[in-house]
Amino acid sequence: QAFLQHLLPAELPFFFLTAASSMQLVCRGVGRALPAQAFMLRMEHMRCSPALCAYLPVRLRTDLEGRAAACASEQSSSYCDSSPSDSEPSAGKLEETWRVAFKASGCREFQQRLEAADEESCVVLANTLRGHICDAVKSPHANFVVQKCIEVLPPAGSKFIIDELTRDSLPHFARHKFGCRVVQRMLEHSLPEQVSDLVETLMPSIFTLARHAYGNYVVQCIISHCQAEHRRCILDTLQKGIVLVCKDHYGSSVIRAILASGMSVETALLASAIVKAPGLVQDLSQSRHGHMIIKLVVDLLEVPARRALIDDLEETEGLCASRYGRNVLQRLGLNSSKRLVPCAIHAGA
Repeated sequence: QAFLQHLLPAELPFFFLTAASSMQLVCRGVGRALPAQAFMLRMEHMRCSPALCAYLPVRLRTDLEGRAAACASEQSSSYCDSSPSDSEPSAGKLEETWRVAFKASGCREFQQRLEAADEESCVVLANTLRGHICDAVKSPHANFVVQKCIEVLPPAGSKFIIDELTRDSLPHFARHKFGCRVVQRMLEHSLPEQVSDLVETLMPSIFTLARHAYGNYVVQCIISHCQAEHRRCILDTLQKGIVLVCKDHYGSSVIRAILASGMSVETALLASAIVKAPGLVQDLSQSRHGHMIIKLVVDLLEVPARRALIDDLEETEGLCASRYGRNVLQRLGLNSSKRLVPCAIHAGA
């Protein structure tokens, strides 16, 4: 009854669902009773019969399973056949193939075909998305197909994806909920010269992307895959606005990623910029996300710089009263009364 109540329209009389006779009515009147008609319409386009169908009457369950099988067979036949005997799919098949990628079940099958096919067949399947990449990237389903195309195709085969996104507005897609994933895949699987072109296109928007809910993931990916000269330009941009970036919820994620990356030159420069910014260490030490930045900075500092940082924090009012401030003091080797524990400093030397 709960299963039927979920699938049937809310405007139907509830008495159809509350008695045992309602199930018998549905079973006897498949095609006549109003609840049964609505139920069958809801089930007609489902890819497979749900597990709860096992609890339905035999006659109704059999009919539903038959409809599901017919639907699956019909949708499978809509894919273009990339066999040697039909290497040139018809325009109708190509049209239907790219539409399938926008469906919840179809996008999974599209990805499976890409994984199982050889390189030539992958190119044929991916080319069905030509002219539709921008719409696919914004789709909650088709964006996974675009990502899979980038992963399995050779860089030359996925160039049309980069071209379509760049021609529209790459920074816009870098800030999109689904588009940021596609941009990351392009950075991860493209040739060095392609990555360089992508970074050049995104460079004017780096500071904005670093403080964006989705764009910050793209910036982190850029730093991991770009060339050294681009990385220096990005760090210069972040250092100029280090206070805004560190105090931003999303920007702090980018700073933490850089500090934890193990890139010695870049992390040292960034840590130095954070320590030198007036009042920044004190403010970050008392915030939820900022105190994690300071803990990473502490680990990167040499003993003299760490001693100077301790002197600055000892003058900060209310640091011991903050749970995050106490965490920073502990990392520096200070207890709650701000007394230095000598061995803690020498341990970092």
